[in-house]
Amino acid sequence: MVSLLSSRRRAARQAAIHQPTIRSVFSLLVLPSLLWVGGCNSSVESGLDTRDIEATSTPNNSSVTDTPSMADSGKSIPSTPLSAPSQEPVALAEPPEKLSIGDASPGLQIAKWVKGSPINEPLQGKVHVVEFWATWCGPCRVGMPHISTLQSEYGDEVAFIGVTREDEAKVVSFLESESPDGRTWEEVIQYRLAIDDRDWTNTAYMRAASQNGIPCAFVVGRDGVVEWIGHPASIDQPLKQIVDGKWDREAAMVAFQKEQRLKEISTKLAALTRAKDWSGALELLEQMESEVGTSPRLMQTKLSILELAGRSDEASAVRAQIVETAWDDAKTLNQIAWSTVTRPDSPDLELALKAAERASELQENKDATVLDTVARVYYEMGKLDEAIKWQRLAVENNQGVGEINAALEKYLAEKGASEPAASEPAASEPAASEPAADAVEAEKEAAE
Repeated sequence: MVSLLSSRRRAARQAAIHQPTIRSVFSLLVLPSLLWVGGCNSSVESGLDTRDIEATSTPNNSSVTDTPSMADSGKSIPSTPLSAPSQEPVALAEPPEKLSIGDASPGLQIAKWVKGSPINEPLQGKVHVVEFWATWCGPCRVGMPHISTLQSEYGDEVAFIGVTREDEAKVVSFLESESPDGRTWEEVIQYRLAIDDRDWTNTAYMRAASQNGIPCAFVVGRDGVVEWIGHPASIDQPLKQIVDGKWDREAAMVAFQKEQRLKEISTKLAALTRAKDWSGALELLEQMESEVGTSPRLMQTKLSILELAGRSDEASAVRAQIVETAWDDAKTLNQIAWSTVTRPDSPDLELALKAAERASELQENKDATVLDTVARVYYEMGKLDEAIKWQRLAVENNQGVGEINAALEKYLAEKGASEPAASEPAASEPAASEPAADAVEAEKEAAE
């Protein structure tokens, strides 16, 4: 039996997911372009206490934990640093204000090499990977075995250097602590670790390249030029091409500049949506499309803004455009169908049905959530028998989502209520559909 509480929770979740809000617009486009996927927010301002910043998620390669040791591969990096910090700090050159793919590497300014032999010469002659991390950053820790594996695979061809802003005592304590696989982090990490010198290296790379999240890696080619900037979880393919001499630097430069421009425009878009300047936001989206091209994400952002602005006719046109563009993308089609059918008095039910059935076809009619969407569209169209047929299929493929079973009970209850009185059970007998009827009433109360 579906309780009133669970019914209300379902209604609340649907409202939160499917009704456009300023926050949902920001999260759809702006947030993914400002933060690394699977990274930690990290300011590059000097003096920031990084203990106050927490990790947000885990990179896609979080399953990589089995790391061959450098001893096994015969390519060893000594754990004891060979350099000592100078007694008196020397003056440092001004770090670059801007850094992009295609620019010369700024080099390194290191206060202390905590693990591995120091690199004093310019970053040339071999491929270098400068990765920024912190002990408090969960995704940084998760990615360390993967970086160690890469160091083992490439050996002397590539030098991996992990740079942190934290003090030596904290890093040493971290290395002595136990990792998830039972080894110490000292044993897990098989590449160089260094402490930044007065934040110079972070400023020269992270701030200059407008990177706000860690872990973040910079690949410097044999000629000392920055070839790639990104999350270490995505480094494998570009690194291999760079090492093999097959990297298209020009294409990488164009892609990086496009990404940077998208971040800049997205920040402005966030301010406009917070101010409810819908016309300004739509104009900025058009500018973005003209510069970086259209995409399902951009169109979904435009759709959300049009809905917030109450411009229904234009919103309908954009919905149709998204369905056409995402015809082979089951996830996007299902999102559009569900958000359309759950809007009050939606005029686009035929479009929602087209999108939902196509999404289900792409999933071979085995995805319960998509089947649930198809059933909901038929229900809103007043085709109860079709809704029940599709919802039964959703239940058959369900993996424990209670709302899917509850929807079938609701449809069956309404079907039973519409049957002739002669088919109803005697008054003295309990009706088999009473639990579903309770759920229907709960749904109505929640909607009110």
